[in-house]
Amino acid sequence: MKIFAALLAAGALLPSPLAAMEIRSCHAQLRTAPLNDERGVQSLLVQAIAIVNDGKSAVRIAGLDFDLLAKGVLRDRRSLDVADVAKAVASAPQIAAMNRIFPSQFCNGALLRGAALANADLIAPGEAVVFLYQPFAWKGARDTLRLTAREEGKGETVRDFPIRAEASATPALFPIAGRSYVGAGASFQSHHRWASVEEFALDIAMLDGAATHKGDGLVLSDYRIYGAPVRAVADGVVARTKADVPDNVAMLKRTGETDAAYLDRLIEAQTTLLSQGIEAVQGNYVIVDHRNGEFSVYAHLKPESVRVKPGDSVGTGETIGTVGSSGNSTEPHLHFQMCDTADIATCRAIPTVFRGVRLPLELAPRSIQSGDIVETSE
Repeated sequence: MKIFAALLAAGALLPSPLAAMEIRSCHAQLRTAPLNDERGVQSLLVQAIAIVNDGKSAVRIAGLDFDLLAKGVLRDRRSLDVADVAKAVASAPQIAAMNRIFPSQFCNGALLRGAALANADLIAPGEAVVFLYQPFAWKGARDTLRLTAREEGKGETVRDFPIRAEASATPALFPIAGRSYVGAGASFQSHHRWASVEEFALDIAMLDGAATHKGDGLVLSDYRIYGAPVRAVADGVVARTKADVPDNVAMLKRTGETDAAYLDRLIEAQTTLLSQGIEAVQGNYVIVDHRNGEFSVYAHLKPESVRVKPGDSVGTGETIGTVGSSGNSTEPHLHFQMCDTADIATCRAIPTVFRGVRLPLELAPRSIQSGDIVETSE
């Protein structure tokens, strides 16, 4: 199943207190997701780090260390050297383009906050270098990421970020009853994981044999999940909705279209949607406030299928809409996630643990990953 998602991210800007170089991130804390529950393996993706020269003279970054600590003890280290810094500097045009197309990946402008991207290894005052996508995996516990930016011939700037391994506090039903298929989850191969706003989201479909659709999949009704009821995962109050966006039939793959041609067309279509704002990407949606600092998000719903409005109370398992293919959707599916705010342009994803589910192809319970078949008992 070819499911693509816009890169979204959010968070508050967190400057380093030291003056020579400033370490910035979109998030005060970093969240992990299970990579292998049975063996106690966790995964972390550091989305974007900016090193800003906020001094009065030009500097060279000699390197950047990523240290994973457990109770103050160094357990893992990754060191980026001058060659890695040069690569980050050389990626400035791509980062600038991403900042225009997917601004929320960089805190909607706050990550750079007036700093220009450096285009040379000698970084002038007011310039920054952005380091993207540093993945980590470990067995056991890690509670702190320590970042150390080393300035050539001078000193270093250090910044600690707490690491959280907790899942959401909301006891959640799975949003689709019966048997379904998770086409994209929090796995590293998923597009979700590489955007902090949807890092732990699920794209949920249903299988018809070995595919998500019958026949050629040229019309929405070919897809088994199209029109399936979407249920509230827990009690709450509806915070936001949208219900009048047409299904995006144009993003279905066409007869005889090659994968390469399809991908080119999708990128163009997604860029157009993003230019219209994040809500255009989400299509029709419902966001439920669970009154504990957590919000469930249900996106790409069928037009005019939303049954609730802001302010309505909803109960666990209540149908709130049906599955569609609105917004940035290549085929009918439900995009579900937990967030820390009701603002889909700035919220941060939270890993979700569901009750009443089993993975029929597994011998023991574990966290849901991309490609899993899920069955519900509730």
